[in-house]
Amino acid sequence: MTRQGTPAPPDASASRTMSRVDAALRALRDQGERVTPGRRAVLEILDATEAHLDAEAIGAAVAEHAPGVHRATVYRSLQSLSELGVITHTHVPGSATIYHLASGDARHHAHTHLQCTQCQRFFDLPADDLEPMRESVRKRTGFDIDTCHAALLGTCSDCREG
Repeated sequence: MTRQGTPAPPDASASRTMSRVDAALRALRDQGERVTPGRRAVLEILDATEAHLDAEAIGAAVAEHAPGVHRATVYRSLQSLSELGVITHTHVPGSATIYHLASGDARHHAHTHLQCTQCQRFFDLPADDLEPMRESVRKRTGFDIDTCHAALLGTCSDCREG
């Protein structure tokens, strides 16, 4: 999977980082779930980057950040945190699923992923931009599209022009 950037180690002094992670941990506790070192490490890694990370990249970053957390724990944490709605995932055609922290500020809004089929780069688009299409499909077919769950494929301007 092509990744845009490598996550920086979480910075404990960054109030944005800790407030988003704390909100996610609070959401876990509110659901009666345990806060484990593995879950905390996954949340901190996801919050520390804007890159589109797959499970392998998250596992590698957790190994550096929290060496005592086993890779299998990372995979189980991704699954459970997704099921609990604390993180979101997007299926990428022909590649690995990517993950994001679900709770967030304006910078971490609900967004759709666009992926260039030529260079494999990702582009984020506010999910609201696809609302007219969702509404049209809903009216015509009764089908409600989840615009954030799968990446839309196309060709970026750089590749079209190159």
